Amino acid sequence: MRAVIRVIPLFGVLLWFASTAAAHDIDQAGPRTHKELTTVITKVQSGLIFLKPTAGLQERAISVVKAERMGLYQPAAGDEVTIVIDEGNVLLDIHKKGAAPAGHRLISGKLSYADPFWGVIELKTPEGPQSFAVDTLAGSKLSVLQEGGQVRAELDEDNILIDIHPVH
Repeated sequence: MRAVIRVIPLFGVLLWFASTAAAHDIDQAGPRTHKELTTVITKVQSGLIFLKPTAGLQERAISVVKAERMGLYQPAAGDEVTIVIDEGNVLLDIHKKGAAPAGHRLISGKLSYADPFWGVIELKTPEGPQSFAVDTLAGSKLSVLQEGGQVRAELDEDNILIDIHPVH
């Protein structure tokens, strides 16, 4: 009986540590917050690509110009595509199914400047200060970040910031 009484508090402490570690992992943003889905282009019309809704995907249209910037060229109705969306259902990447995703990269540093109109940011990294243009859909994420705070940013093939999160 005494052994059981000693084990119960120990189990409670272990459970508490496990839950705080899991909560910390959830705070750490990065590629694991992204979701990769396969869908089909239903039509291409007036400079827009329309995608068939699939599990977890809201109905959406993507401009042909943005799709080309992400590496999807000459889209046609019926093409199967792979898309990557973030935790807010914002499109981060699109490419034909089976094609290797292009060169996105993660960079960490201190946020030293964020343009009030969300057009550009500057990070202090171990390599020195670096400036990046900000994708229009990623700009809203800058409003919750503080200058001087550590951040992790994702850049697309054109070195444009497409996702950013604080590092805790």
